[in-house]
Amino acid sequence: MLSPAFLRVAWSYYTDKRVTRDIRYGPNPRNRLDLFLPTGCLFHGNHVVDSENIQVPSSSKNKNRPVVIFVTGGMWIIGYKAWGALLSLTLMRRGYVVASLDYRNFPQGTVGDMAADVGEGIGWVVKRAASLGGDPKKVFVVGQSAGAHLTALALLRQTEWQRSGYRGLGGVNDWSCKNLAGFVGVSGVYGVDDQTLINHFDKKGLYKEVFYAIMEAGFSGSRAFEALPRSSPCALIRESEPGVVVDTHPPVLLCHGEADTSAPPSESKNYANALRNCGFTSVSEKYYPGKTHTDPFVTDPILGGRDALAEDIARFVGGDEGDIVEGMSPALLPKAFVALARTMVPF
Repeated sequence: MLSPAFLRVAWSYYTDKRVTRDIRYGPNPRNRLDLFLPTGCLFHGNHVVDSENIQVPSSSKNKNRPVVIFVTGGMWIIGYKAWGALLSLTLMRRGYVVASLDYRNFPQGTVGDMAADVGEGIGWVVKRAASLGGDPKKVFVVGQSAGAHLTALALLRQTEWQRSGYRGLGGVNDWSCKNLAGFVGVSGVYGVDDQTLINHFDKKGLYKEVFYAIMEAGFSGSRAFEALPRSSPCALIRESEPGVVVDTHPPVLLCHGEADTSAPPSESKNYANALRNCGFTSVSEKYYPGKTHTDPFVTDPILGGRDALAEDIARFVGGDEGDIVEGMSPALLPKAFVALARTMVPF
């Protein structure tokens, strides 16, 4: 039912000259990203120069452009960077530089591999923000669903690695969380050590054995006690040393549909509470009445009109600068088609 809209998005994804696909950011097979660059921004080939090695003229209108790094969802199994094309195109048209990251999926990798990939991709973009036409001081990360979990996890693990002096493959220690301008979590899950959430996923079709294997707890869950807290942003925050999160974590915006039956909205509430309980106050929440797991990210933008999620991201990022404008998005499908599709969506 939604395929005509998806075809229109795919047409823009493959034909818009402002979109550069499949740029390698790391050594692993799925370490690739897509760049969505507003008019006036340039891509200098696969060897984009580091921001510190480029001089941006003071008169350039591009020097103040926010940069958004998008990490897609997909149950840690079917994620793909092109799933973020609709949101990325929308944000690009508002004047943002956007990078949509790919990462290893299960069984090609487990949660540790995925978080390392996300961290690698964030570092690649941060180092090259200015050379892409963006502002290195205005780099935001947006994660959706499993991508929100992996992004939150990558930020916390990055801080751990920096504090311990660890330097991984590709220089994962070359960027700092406190230098990011913000993190937006969309329909995310953040307490993967919660047995209630695990049982919920099992009933929805992400069976416990698969979930445990993804989270490095063993197919039978024999290592769950040890592994799941290491994969849970909520648990990592609870166990962090006093003051670390407050001193290092960027501001947070959590967005969630109140009718989400795939990733319960309580996940965002619990994550916000975990942050506040450790003294972190730069966190805000946005809940959409009647919206499902995919409505803010898929069906709402297809319907056109006011795009609530895009506008909330724009307000969080600072959408009143340069040529960034707010407005009505065109409808990609008649409302009746979208309404029928919502009755069939499995998420």
